[in-house]
Amino acid sequence: MGKVIRCLPGKWGYVLMVIGISAVFGLWWFLFPGYGSQQEDRGGRGKNGGESKEQGQESLFSADIPDLGLEDIQEFLNRQYGEGKVSFSAMMEELVKGNFREAKETVFRTFWESFLEEMGGSIGLLGQAAVLGILGAVFAQAAAVFPSSRIAEIGFFITYLLTFTCLTASFFTSVETAGRVVENVLDFMKVLLPSFFLAVAFAGGSISSAALYSTVVGGVSGAQFLCGKVLLPLIKVYVLLVLAGNISREVFVRRLTDGLEKGVRWSLKTMVGIFLGLQMVQTMILPFADSVKRAGVQKVVSAIPGIGAGAEAILQVTMGTGVLIKNTIGGAAVLLLVLLAAGPVAKLCFFLILYQGAAALMEPVCDKRITACAEGMAKAHLLLLHLVIAVICLFALSLGIICASTNAVYFGG
Repeated sequence: MGKVIRCLPGKWGYVLMVIGISAVFGLWWFLFPGYGSQQEDRGGRGKNGGESKEQGQESLFSADIPDLGLEDIQEFLNRQYGEGKVSFSAMMEELVKGNFREAKETVFRTFWESFLEEMGGSIGLLGQAAVLGILGAVFAQAAAVFPSSRIAEIGFFITYLLTFTCLTASFFTSVETAGRVVENVLDFMKVLLPSFFLAVAFAGGSISSAALYSTVVGGVSGAQFLCGKVLLPLIKVYVLLVLAGNISREVFVRRLTDGLEKGVRWSLKTMVGIFLGLQMVQTMILPFADSVKRAGVQKVVSAIPGIGAGAEAILQVTMGTGVLIKNTIGGAAVLLLVLLAAGPVAKLCFFLILYQGAAALMEPVCDKRITACAEGMAKAHLLLLHLVIAVICLFALSLGIICASTNAVYFGG
């Protein structure tokens, strides 16, 4: 091709070069639609950029990379943790530099503050329930010297109703904690998904981005309905049945409570299995379709006379930058998912162990019905823990699968 160009007159060589450059820009516009409008929008918001620019640090997003709309994510973090305490852009920059120590310190510090805040209002109610259980046992043993009277049974019912009140109030605080963390995770996914899938498209995965975006948005909506409208109310019903069923000496709702417990567990497993299975099927096909498209474009660009090799190198570097940004956003998002759930999960684990230990300690001295209540509360906290962990794993694994599978667009070229 070079020999042919040298044989042509000078003006025709310039004409071919102009046509080649126009073809390169046309292919660029085809691969990255909307790039110019994003640059114009970013120019208007340049003075109000991310947290890292306000601090005078060098930002990961330089002038030649389009705006990915991370401001919504930062606004969400500011609402959750306060202005400037957790910076999404700064976390991304630390991950790019390989400085995981700073990210771990941020996660641990925020986790500890969240854990202390979550524990503040529940310890008192749990302590009251424990004191009532012990006093009930003492009262029952003292009243046993009057075998012909109903004093012991009346005293038990009074103690049981007071314990019922304290345990219910304590558990509903835990339910509120679990519901809040699930809602926060789902709200975070709603503000994350547009930026994340824009980065996937920028990395060359336009087909994968369009298809997987609708799948993940549907998963967020389905998880919000299933967890908020179905499973959390069922767990509340389970606790009330456990507490009400142990009033009498004969348990009459054991099969119903066992069925509710199994139903919640299987619903969570089914939700996670269906959602991740659908994503696995999509990621087996869609990234390789993007890879084939990108390979074809790269071959066409490399065949342009005179500038083909340079244009191919620029395209390769641009794709690599897009993959780096996409994977960094995914990694920072997984860390923030863990951060959002760390404090509530620690609280639920603490109460699970505490209720299980209380049931073991009260068994020798307390009435078996109070012991059964403590054990039922431990199982209910385990269900809440499974609910929160299932939601976190659902979206953390989803982001990991998407990041790993769409890398095929870069390596397949």
